[in-house]
This record gives sequence, structure tokens and C-alpha cells, in this order.
Amino acid sequence: MREELEEEVFSINTIYEECMVQQASNIYLVRPASHPELSLQISFPAAYPSSAPPTLLSFECTPPDLEPFIYLVDPSDADQRRRNVDTALFNEVLHACFHPGEVCVFNFLDELSERLYVDQDSYQQRKRRADDALGRLHALSSERHHGDYPSSGDDYSGDDAELDWGISDPIVDRKSTFVGRAIEVHSTEEAKAKLAVLKTNKKIQKASHNMTAWRIKPANGNATIQDCDDDGESAAGGRILHLLTLMDQWNVMVVVSRWFGGTHIGPDRFKHINNAARDALVRGGFVNDAPNEKDKKKGGKSKKK
Repeated sequence: MREELEEEVFSINTIYEECMVQQASNIYLVRPASHPELSLQISFPAAYPSSAPPTLLSFECTPPDLEPFIYLVDPSDADQRRRNVDTALFNEVLHACFHPGEVCVFNFLDELSERLYVDQDSYQQRKRRADDALGRLHALSSERHHGDYPSSGDDYSGDDAELDWGISDPIVDRKSTFVGRAIEVHSTEEAKAKLAVLKTNKKIQKASHNMTAWRIKPANGNATIQDCDDDGESAAGGRILHLLTLMDQWNVMVVVSRWFGGTHIGPDRFKHINNAARDALVRGGFVNDAPNEKDKKKGGKSKKK
């Protein structure tokens, strides 16, 4: 069972990144890619998949008050087209997807993408008053802290200490701003020193998060070095490190800064972090996406404060 389950987890995580995360020897947290607001805790018995199906133990929604508006569409019942979701209904779908001797998580996720329904209209009606109130608070906060959060028109080149960094174009989404930086490093000590100098920049100091990853392959042939830091943005540093691994980048450090603008943007933040990191690698000359990319090596850094 263990080998078949491990192969299933590997295959699913290859298709849907970080979809299944192990919590215990036989328990996994499953996040359906089609419904990222859900986290499903599933237990796999020793007899899975030969004779026993997995069992859903619990589920959570983000945000929690979205839970009452999640339904399973019931195609067999003409009078009741949808039912509020609970663990029993999830298990109905999960067990229906199971056939002895066959793994079933992929079919379960596929079935959920077809049958799971989120009643956003009802949810938005309930949330509108709260959002309006939060909007007024954010407006007051922006007035009090005017200038703390950069905009897409700001100069992100920093001071003279940053001239060796490749700097991405700013990515702005719902008042949050993401900027990536990439620089060549050849040791952990060098990476930490350059990061410390970078953090003397006043704009970097005002960032909500400065997520970091580096990969180093010493010239002397010693063991390779890689590390990352989320800086409070859960799993972000690991994603940057994963990107460096996929792109086979060595002797480079990437820092992605995020200035939080007051509105949560959910999983979209990881897309922006990856895009900012990749753009920084391109502009730093580590990746050649187009014939003229090397000409952009110092792109965006000619401006001065």
C-alpha cells in the first residue's frame, strides 16, 4: 500500500503543485486545485488501494465564513440540485470514486471540480457590508501612512549599493506590490552579506515581506548549498527555491519584496511572487528569454533616488 500511495501522491503533486501534503503516516492534507478555498484532511488505511477506500476526516474553508455557501450538485435528484457540504457528503463522492485495487484521489479531485459549487452571490451579499466598512478603514489608514506603500510608478532601483542586482518590473494587484531582485553569490556568507546590505534600503525596510532563496554550487566541488526564507509569507521562500530548481539556476540569490496594500489576494500572490522572481533572473542576465535579454541585465536600475 505504502508504495502505491507514494506513487499516487507524487503523480498528483506533479500535476497540481503541493496538492497533497503529508501530515502523518497515513493522513494527508489535500487542496483541490479547482477549489483552493478548501483543505481536505484524508486518511488512507493500510488496505488502500487493494480493498479499503480512503476516508475524509475533516475539511476547512478559507475564509471560514465561506463554508455555508459551498454545495455539492446532486445530478440524481431533480428536486434537490445541491446540498450543503459536510464530511458525509464528501465521503459519498470519495467512496464512489474508489474501486478495489485502483488509486482514486485523481478521480475524486476530478469529480469535485464537476460537482462542487460555491454560491458566491449569497456569500458576497453577506460580505458586502463588512467589505464596505473595511474599505473605509483602509482608506483612513492610507491617508495616515501616505507614501509607505509603493506604486507601479515608483523608482525601485534603490541606492548605489544595489547596482549589481537585476530588478524586476513592479507587479501591482489590489494595492499589493511585488518586486523581485536577483544577484550572483558564491557562498552563504556572501549571500547573507548582500542581503544585509539590501535591507539597508528604506523602501525594502518598509516591505511587508522580503522572501529569499539561493542555490550555490562551490567551484571546489564541495556539497551544493540551497536555502530559503518565507519572511512571514507562508511557503513563499520554498516556492522561489522550487523555481530556481526548475530553472536549474546556480550561484544566484533571489529576493522578492511584497508591500501589502490592505487587501488579501489569496493564491494569486504566489503567481506574482514567481513572476517577479523570474523577471529578476531575466533582467539580471541569468536567463536569456530573448536575443536582447542580456541588454536588459541592468534594466530598470538606471534611475536614482
